[in-house]
Amino acid sequence: MKPFLIGLAIGTAIFLFFINFGSSFRPEQPISFNHKKHHEQGVECATCHSYFKEQTFSGMPKAAVCMECHKDSITKHPDEEKIRQFQKNGEEIPWKRLYQQPDHVFFSHRRHVVLAGMECKSCHGDIGQSEKPPTKPWVKMTMKWCMDCHTKTKANNDCLACHV
Repeated sequence: MKPFLIGLAIGTAIFLFFINFGSSFRPEQPISFNHKKHHEQGVECATCHSYFKEQTFSGMPKAAVCMECHKDSITKHPDEEKIRQFQKNGEEIPWKRLYQQPDHVFFSHRRHVVLAGMECKSCHGDIGQSEKPPTKPWVKMTMKWCMDCHTKTKANNDCLACHV
């Protein structure tokens, strides 16, 4: 009877682990951002992701940027009020990261987009046509995936180019 209870306890723990941590790999964003609708209105990627031209990272939309258009209600979507509440409380929108590089990997948006001339969709797919925030990365950025792209584009595949 004792081995059965131990097995049951371990099985339950594993089950709960996957339920709790499995959902963390598909984060729900605090705002149900519709890329397609904003893209159709002429909002460029750089409006919200403003750092990619000068920095290694792209940046996430700041509440103040959203407030430029959403200070007053322009739709009936309840997330508009969430934006105003974040701004009123002096808080930034707590966006959840989808892409996370290991500490020993260096990735620069500036190097890839500005210097190499890559399009955002190379890694982010057709995000401009999505009506809901993505819950997972468009591509699985593995070392093989990166090296295959570097080989195809004749970019530097030296280890020290990406590993610090």
